[in-house]
Parts: sequence; C-alpha cells; structure tokens
Amino acid sequence: MQDLAANIKVGDRCEVDPGGKRGVVMFVGRAETLPPGFWVGVQYDEPVGKHDGMVKGKRYFSCPPLQGAMLRPDKVKVGDYPEQDPFEEEEI
Repeated sequence: MQDLAANIKVGDRCEVDPGGKRGVVMFVGRAETLPPGFWVGVQYDEPVGKHDGMVKGKRYFSCPPLQGAMLRPDKVKVGDYPEQDPFEEEEI
C-alpha cells in the first residue's frame, strides 16, 4: 500500500473504485484515528461522501459536508479525470 500511496499526491485529480466517483486528493498518509496503514483523503466533486474531512474528531482536510472520504490507496486512481457534468446527456 505504501508503494501505491507514493504515486498519489495532494492536488491530483482522481477516480474512486467502485463507483467511478471523481474528486481531488486532499490527504495522503497514515491516519491515527483509522486502522493502521496508508490512507487517501478525497474531496468528491459531488456530495456523495461521508464527511467534511474530519474523521472521529480529527481533521485531516477541509471540504464541504458530505464530500469527503478516506480510502485505501488501491481504491484511488489518479490521472486526467475532469469533473463530470451531471446534466450532460450521453445520447442525443
């Protein structure tokens, strides 16, 4: 997991599996209020998260309510993942 986390940087655009939710990496590292290992904090583009960057009383990053999530590095893919337009139609 540490190797995966090494390739993820704060500010990277990302997509989360499962579900294909997109956002921005806000935190990478160990989280003392979560189980041991490396974690990635993501601010989703939409309010589909679990928190605002605070987990069990500890703030890891700040974002709007319900747009934050803490995930294992193997669930986060970084790259060119622009924001999706929820009103964009795939077919005309």
